[in-house]
Amino acid sequence: MKREFLEGLGLEKEAIDKIMAENGADIEKQKQETTKVSETLTGVQAQLEDANNAIKGFEDLDVEGIKKAAQDWETKYNTDTENLKKQIDQKDYEHAAEAYLGNYKFTSDLAKKAVISEFNQKGFKFDDGKFLGADDFMKTVQESNPAAFEVSEGDGTARVDTGGDHGDDVIGDKFIESMMKGAGLIKE
Repeated sequence: MKREFLEGLGLEKEAIDKIMAENGADIEKQKQETTKVSETLTGVQAQLEDANNAIKGFEDLDVEGIKKAAQDWETKYNTDTENLKKQIDQKDYEHAAEAYLGNYKFTSDLAKKAVISEFNQKGFKFDDGKFLGADDFMKTVQESNPAAFEVSEGDGTARVDTGGDHGDDVIGDKFIESMMKGAGLIKE
């Protein structure tokens, strides 16, 4: 609407100003609505273009290859998780064995290593914080190889039991014999 049209109708200047202000507000409101709808339309067109490109990309995909790759990753994850669990369980077992065998006093590091090695070879089941059968095993080891263990006296001193009188041939003791073989002191 033009001011001249309203002036031609014989309207007063004040009335024309009010009509023009109201008309301008309506036009501005419509411009804003148009801009909003235009921006929405532009956004929807961009989304449609993206969707069409994605669809074209899916047409080029090897669905079976994707399924196989996903299955391979799942298998790798499960295998790696299982291996990690086994490593953790093994470390827990080793630490528990060290703590258990820490209750025994050995006459030498070699004796301790030999007992630990034999202990680990037995593969005792570790259940509820205890090694099942380990106490019997250690009792047997102590009886058959007394020279490998220190015997604590009541006064706090340690006495080493060699397993008999000192006239016996130490090489006859299987445990000592295996230690000496391991150290290269005797040949098999």
